[in-house]
Amino acid sequence: MLGLGGAMGRMRGYRMLAAGLLLLASLPCSPTPSNANIFGHDDRRDITPEDGLSGVGTIVCKGTTRRPTAALVTLEGTSSHADVIATVAHAFIGSDEQRLSACEFWPGADPALAARIVYLETGTLAPEGNWHNDWAVAVLDRRLPENLSRLRPRMLDERQADLKRRRHAHFLLAGHNGERGPLQVSGRCGPVAKANSDLNGFDRRVFNHDCDMMPGWSGGPLILREEGVDYLVAVNSTEVNAITHISGRPYNGRMNPNTAVRVDGLFHETLERLLKSDTPGGPAFRCLVASMGGAPTLPC
Repeated sequence: MLGLGGAMGRMRGYRMLAAGLLLLASLPCSPTPSNANIFGHDDRRDITPEDGLSGVGTIVCKGTTRRPTAALVTLEGTSSHADVIATVAHAFIGSDEQRLSACEFWPGADPALAARIVYLETGTLAPEGNWHNDWAVAVLDRRLPENLSRLRPRMLDERQADLKRRRHAHFLLAGHNGERGPLQVSGRCGPVAKANSDLNGFDRRVFNHDCDMMPGWSGGPLILREEGVDYLVAVNSTEVNAITHISGRPYNGRMNPNTAVRVDGLFHETLERLLKSDTPGGPAFRCLVASMGGAPTLPC
């Protein structure tokens, strides 16, 4: 009887183990951070001089180790005595939710080219709950070398972007891997159509995109390369949308798309105004946040 009991116990044990393995197999698996934002084959690679993206760089702020991405922008036929960069609002929000003001821009992530940010306009002060306004335009304290690349801002809606992708237009996304990684580019990607299940499915102010990326690519330029010109059409904002934070679901490309804030509306107007006007900077850092409905901007 002892032998039979032992055999029965072992059988129960095998059944429990099998049931446990079946349960694990049925649970949704959360990807590791290294591949959470990769679509199919990972096409990220280090930026080279041949890519013509020397004006993409990092934002380095006192009080944080984060290194979000930004890019120099320009308008055809204009050149001011100080450069302007485009990025995201949350690049200037610290872990304690305090605004970061002692910040520099490093083209190519090179500290030897560092330029101080003296003026900032943002679309929101609460980007986590307001991701469609998560944009920022910053003025530097000087003009950087003319050999650095500069992007031209361009408004492109979802219909136009979809048509261009159908016609095999060249889109790419540049960004900075983590806190200390290299500047990289993802080149076989671009805006994608929203699904009804997407939290931002009916928000026309942002693109969903399928560019390979990882944390650190926030603020990275989504670029349309057309007829020899590089156009800034959006800035990379989120790697997952708010539904992940609300319900704790693992990353899913259908439910939690990568998001980029379109160069449109107040974002486009701010870029053009600051690129055309005299630099509003001064000896002290200044910051304004956009207001809705055409109201004046307010101090940050």
